[in-house]
Amino acid sequence: MKPCNCIRSFAVLRAGPRHNRIAGALAVAFFGAMVSGCGVQTSMQSSSQQGEVLRGRVFGGQQPVSGASITLYAAGSGGAGVGAYNLLTPNSVTTDGSGSFGITGDYTCPTATTQVYIVARGGNPGLAAGTNNAAMVLMAALGNCDALMSSTTINLNEATTAASAWALSQFLGSGAIIGSTATNATGLANAFAVANNLVNTSTGFAPGSTLPAGAVTETAKLYTLADAIASCVNSDGTAACTPLFAAATTSSGVPANTLDAALNIVKNPAANVAAVFSAAASRGPFQPALSAHPKDWTMSVTYAGGGLDLPGSVAIDSAGNAVVANYFGGAISKFSPAGVPASATGFPGTGLAQSYGIAVDGSDNVWVTNEQSVTGANNHHDGSISKFSPAGVEQSGYGYTVGGIYYPSAVASDTNGTIWIADYGSSSATLLNNDGTAISGSGGYAASALPFTSAVAVDANHNAWFAVQKGVASVTPAGVVSSFPCCADPAGIAVDPAGDVWVADYNASTVVELMPSGVVANRTVLSGGNGGPQGIAIDGAGNVWAANYYGNSLAELSGASASVLSPALGYGLDAPLSEPYGLAVDASGNLWLSNAGSNTITQIVGLANPIRTPLLGPPAQP
Repeated sequence: MKPCNCIRSFAVLRAGPRHNRIAGALAVAFFGAMVSGCGVQTSMQSSSQQGEVLRGRVFGGQQPVSGASITLYAAGSGGAGVGAYNLLTPNSVTTDGSGSFGITGDYTCPTATTQVYIVARGGNPGLAAGTNNAAMVLMAALGNCDALMSSTTINLNEATTAASAWALSQFLGSGAIIGSTATNATGLANAFAVANNLVNTSTGFAPGSTLPAGAVTETAKLYTLADAIASCVNSDGTAACTPLFAAATTSSGVPANTLDAALNIVKNPAANVAAVFSAAASRGPFQPALSAHPKDWTMSVTYAGGGLDLPGSVAIDSAGNAVVANYFGGAISKFSPAGVPASATGFPGTGLAQSYGIAVDGSDNVWVTNEQSVTGANNHHDGSISKFSPAGVEQSGYGYTVGGIYYPSAVASDTNGTIWIADYGSSSATLLNNDGTAISGSGGYAASALPFTSAVAVDANHNAWFAVQKGVASVTPAGVVSSFPCCADPAGIAVDPAGDVWVADYNASTVVELMPSGVVANRTVLSGGNGGPQGIAIDGAGNVWAANYYGNSLAELSGASASVLSPALGYGLDAPLSEPYGLAVDASGNLWLSNAGSNTITQIVGLANPIRTPLLGPPAQP
């Protein structure tokens, strides 16, 4: 029997394992409806384009640094933090008494899109003649080599260094060496773009000139870290650097220079938070700065517009664009890796209605679940699936309704091109071919045997794992179902590279790990403000991330031990998170969270280990 829509609307507000997430706004909508150094290569690589003349200055705070050694690097492609090489002939230039330098075109771009950056080492920050601060290492992330023009002006200082450390943390090794795998050039380039959102390398001030209109970033936090770095830079590099280096010490040792210190801080954002803040002068050279220490040293950028209207799930395509399902508005949203909306109002679809779930397939097509369907698709309004091309063109008309689709809530894409769908209304699963034709029967797989399917993830054997009422269930491509009790209120689900299944247990504020056999391996309670884990994702290192809907925060768990790695209240408390619902990891190591409470999307910069995108089955290294 098909449920009455109005009765179902009331029921899901009370008991649906997913629908309680978007609380206030949906409540109004439903009831309204019812009523109505290491790794540097010195040899030049194959060249294609002679470099332009470049000019710039190096500052410690607002003080020019003379005698600094300037090197222009091309990022390596042999792995994270290795393989960068010097583009200059001779090997470096030196700043003059005003901190100025010139690079007279004595370099060649290996390719137009080679990512390049500039580093200043040592120098005198306005102290007695003969002083050389060997602990000073500053950098600026420039981007595509062919974008360097004769008009390019570069200002290296502590703010450009802090921005580079955050955005490039997954690619930056000790000694100012940046590298990625050869297969992740896109992730590296996108990380450079984010760095230029955070700071303007022409002026040395934040935010960057490329930051989209309406975007909000934590400039005061960036300036505070810059001030902490400045306490060491504006010295002879000895005693004045001790507070910063002590606060930035990790299990691998004490940093020897300012860039390595900044990198240690942003890669361990919950460590020594107050001590890092104390390393900054009370009135440092970069203002406005924080008046008290932050909750952590994560960095966020929050983007608006693009048609966001009660955003739900998030997915990332092969170019690093974030696509978002919207419950209202009849459009999907798409943002570039640097947060620029692809369309001011989103990409509309005739079949879009009450959309929660979204996935990207191997050809960058976008699949969206519609809990309701328009009349042209299904006279009973039982829901549909919409498919969009990479350009945002709707390919499914009023939406696909075959294979048992019935109030679909979530969707996942497999490596073989098939599409799995969680059918909340019929407690079943649908499996489609990539052209929208059905593999599952007209009633779907295991109708009524998958109670309230609300989330789905795919393992390496093409089996789908569903979050269901009080547990999880696996479904083979042939429709064989196995059920496993585990949880109070499963909301999100993910499969790691080892095949373990991770569940965000919403009402219990717990993350549950199950082995591939379905046996519970770990049950980790998220204490404090980590309330209501909803979205869940695995990064390239196998660590687990959960978006806490009520905590307005982000939790991180070790994939190896299931122990909590984030602070007691979670990461991101300084960011404007508002009822974070969807969560995805990109190939730069950024985490993307949709904010159902504010119609925005937040990018936590460089905090996670990168994954290959789009996500097809378990996450993999890019």
